[in-house]
Amino acid sequence: MGEKLKQRLKQSRFQSLHQEAMLNLLVAASFLEGTMDRLCAGFGITHQQYNILRILKGAGESGHPCGEIAVRMIHPSPDVTRRLDALEREGFAERARSTEDRRVVITKITQKGLQVLDSMDSALQQHADNFSSRVNEADCATLSRICEQIYNDVG
Repeated sequence: MGEKLKQRLKQSRFQSLHQEAMLNLLVAASFLEGTMDRLCAGFGITHQQYNILRILKGAGESGHPCGEIAVRMIHPSPDVTRRLDALEREGFAERARSTEDRRVVITKITQKGLQVLDSMDSALQQHADNFSSRVNEADCATLSRICEQIYNDVG
């Protein structure tokens, strides 16, 4: 096992099967993240901005406060405000004070933000199809179960 990983890391052996599995998972995650980086860059956004726009699209008209966006992100980040600033400058998102609590700022996706997500649909489908061609549904279910075991009850 792990011949591709050994080649990729230029390493002849691993301390344990657990180490090999963890390294394999990290390399696979890096690969997927890199492909998302390139895909998103083709549309003028980062994959973190895509993630925020995806979250805001799901929020609909009600939007989300910054803290709610942060907890829903794939990579929780302390600089969500800076990322929202950039999205707002580009016209992909807009912010307004909550009418119920003036201390809370609600962010919503704009029509321009929805348009960039719509324009990405075909490329995202190709990305998903590429993944599907490499990993069958049964393995996807197993992989999802294993990943959830890894991060279950953590933070």
